[in-house]
Amino acid sequence: MNPYTHKAEFREKRDEEVLSTSFKYPYLFELLVERYQEAFIRKAKSIVKDEEAARDVVQDTFVKIYIYGKKFRPIEGARFSSWAYKVLMNVCFNWYKKMKREHQFFSVLDEDMEAVLPHDDSDARAQKLDRDYLESMFARLPETFARILRLYVVDSKDYREIAAVEGVTEGAIKTRMHRARAELRKISRDITY
Repeated sequence: MNPYTHKAEFREKRDEEVLSTSFKYPYLFELLVERYQEAFIRKAKSIVKDEEAARDVVQDTFVKIYIYGKKFRPIEGARFSSWAYKVLMNVCFNWYKKMKREHQFFSVLDEDMEAVLPHDDSDARAQKLDRDYLESMFARLPETFARILRLYVVDSKDYREIAAVEGVTEGAIKTRMHRARAELRKISRDITY
């Protein structure tokens, strides 16, 4: 079978069909890359803020889409593109985690919490990435926990000031901070593909 003729036949096929057939004819996967690569790069660049890193993230995303593609099951109301973008977002998130490990970020919350801020405070770009990372983590928390962590980390308020803002005792804030940290660690561990 001529790959070019066969590929041309699949240009108008749905993504799901191209993906499933690409396991028998791997060269067909290139059609999905052609369809999504530029949009993925734009999305990844808006998150990681670096062209080269965005391209690496997108390449890794396509590898994961191909590897995990056999597990993809179309469901009503959700398309392949929704699943593919979810894979992209997970790869972007893991890029943050990897970047943190490589740059030995240190936590401002406490010693046992996962690192979330850069050690070198002079690097404004790294701080912006960490702010985005923190906000993505806060979005996964219950609002009460997210609010007190923002006050502590972003606004640099101490427990007494947070207690005044929240209208509770300092002891209540200590308890909430402990629970918020535990929940944040759990969320960080639970993020998978």
